[in-house]
Amino acid sequence: MRLTQKKVEEIMLSILGEEGLPLVKELSGKQHVSEFELADKLKKDIKVVRKLLYFLYNYNLVSFIRKKDKIKGWYIYYWTLLPESIKFNYIKRKKELLAKLQQRLEEETRELFFTCPTKCVRLNFDQATDFEFHCPECGELASQDNNTERVETLRKKVSEIEAELKEVLEERKVHRKIVKTRKKEVKARKQEKLRVKTKVIKTKIVKKTVKKKK
Repeated sequence: MRLTQKKVEEIMLSILGEEGLPLVKELSGKQHVSEFELADKLKKDIKVVRKLLYFLYNYNLVSFIRKKDKIKGWYIYYWTLLPESIKFNYIKRKKELLAKLQQRLEEETRELFFTCPTKCVRLNFDQATDFEFHCPECGELASQDNNTERVETLRKKVSEIEAELKEVLEERKVHRKIVKTRKKEVKARKQEKLRVKTKVIKTKIVKKTVKKKK
């Protein structure tokens, strides 16, 4: 899965709200950005910026290093976004959303719902029975709600998220296979170097032995 700016912003929006998006944009594609530089560019108080950064840190979406200012004597923190953690968080939230949508879809296809002409409230069958099929808000008679469009919308969303997650899993399999292959290649190169080194050492030992015998 390619971590687009839109996906990054989608995650950050759910965590920080609109206030945090400018901060994320300033950090995107950069490494070790000074908190004072961020505060200056965002025209925000350093305490506000730190609060947002620490909030992201609690979600493991950023990392930091700190350096001591030789003149002023205090520590300055430098921040970096963590793409892999952001991707993990994105996938986790998509899975949670998928579970909720699947539950709603199951309820919509399994149960009957009722509503009054002005759509004050929406009641399931048991709730409608309790109110004798009258709206608890306006008192009007409730009739069965046509949820065909709602069901189709839910099915479409479920299908989209399932397709996206399937793509992610396929990419992860490919990535793991590549990593595994690279590890094997590195191990093979190390073993070959060790073999050559051992052969050279043995050759030297043999030569020394031959010289001594002469």
